[in-house]
Amino acid sequence: MDIPDEILAVQMLHGDTHAFEELLNRYQKMVFKTAYRMMGQKEEAEDIAQEVFITIYSKAHQFNPEKKFSSWLYRITLNACISRLRTKRPTISSFFDESAFGSTDSKQSHVNPLTVLQRKELTQHIWNAVGELPENYRVILILRYQMDFCNQEIADILGIKKDNVEVRIHRARKALRKHLLNSDIRLYTG
Repeated sequence: MDIPDEILAVQMLHGDTHAFEELLNRYQKMVFKTAYRMMGQKEEAEDIAQEVFITIYSKAHQFNPEKKFSSWLYRITLNACISRLRTKRPTISSFFDESAFGSTDSKQSHVNPLTVLQRKELTQHIWNAVGELPENYRVILILRYQMDFCNQEIADILGIKKDNVEVRIHRARKALRKHLLNSDIRLYTG
């Protein structure tokens, strides 16, 4: 039976390196994916992931075991990304590059290749546009639509009320829609 994350975090606080290694094994891929989606560059995401795990080890005393460890870890990951974004505007060459995580398109082998290409191109344009949005909109859209968190989970991660999440998602979608309408993107209609 797996030991709950929160207990491992408390054990880590008391110097248990095996508990830290277990948390690292459980969350390393998630931290990398989150950082990659925020930053758009593999090397930068790897740097941030390393920074995040150094932070959780050195700041384990700040973790509240009554809260979810994963929410605390996401918050640290987002803060590291936001901090990096504030000092340097990311180059979003491939904001949503499935090759970094392995393709999940095996079920669509019977789909018209042109349709697949058009969808990928449209997805690329949309996520490039997300990358151009202000950071508060970019974060909320990534958490909701790429990381597939529910509004309550986003509220926990960001430390805000669920109602505020809904408002931010609405505003972010509105800003994205406006950005896409003002861009020169041609949508394929078939």
